[in-house]
Amino acid sequence: MALSGRQKVIREIIGWLMVVLIPLVMVFFLNMKVFAISVVDQYSMNNTLYKGDLVFYNRINYNINTIERGDIILFLDGKIKDGFISELSIKIQDLLDNFRPETQRVNTRLVKRVIGLPGDVIDIRDGEVYINGVKETGDYVHGVTPPFSGEYPLTVPPGKLFVMGDNREISKDSRSYGCIDARSVEGKAVLILWPLSRIGKPD
Repeated sequence: MALSGRQKVIREIIGWLMVVLIPLVMVFFLNMKVFAISVVDQYSMNNTLYKGDLVFYNRINYNINTIERGDIILFLDGKIKDGFISELSIKIQDLLDNFRPETQRVNTRLVKRVIGLPGDVIDIRDGEVYINGVKETGDYVHGVTPPFSGEYPLTVPPGKLFVMGDNREISKDSRSYGCIDARSVEGKAVLILWPLSRIGKPD
């Protein structure tokens, strides 16, 4: 039976919607499970990452079992991902945040370096960090490292991470708000995409 003009128009509209929606849905789920791209909005990672850097983060199989000391991570501030439903809720909130004023956005993300894994003993004294009794020697450290608050040495609890910014004198990190939950981690920084002069793997 021949389609009416109206049916043809409806079918064509549905066809175009599918062409647009399917790629969008694919990107949405890839961004939720495979990768993240985020602009650095802090000075706490100088001189490794700078405010305004566009960074690609790997999400694939990145969890408490694969996180390594020294990784630069993107994580949710004050939230955790506890299964598919919570991940989906966070991504939907991200979409809605695009239409909210910055001060009213629900999700906030931070970028820091993993210093302590579960079970590690962290000590901060005389402006230096000691991990399991061994002095930290990374070239990424910018400035001296004040303890800010808390008592040291401390042992990183199970399922938690001790994180710090490379710009140690100004960074607000685990020295201020304690260890973070590994379930808040969204990915590992693997590539600086912008600016062009800084394209490459962050050290």
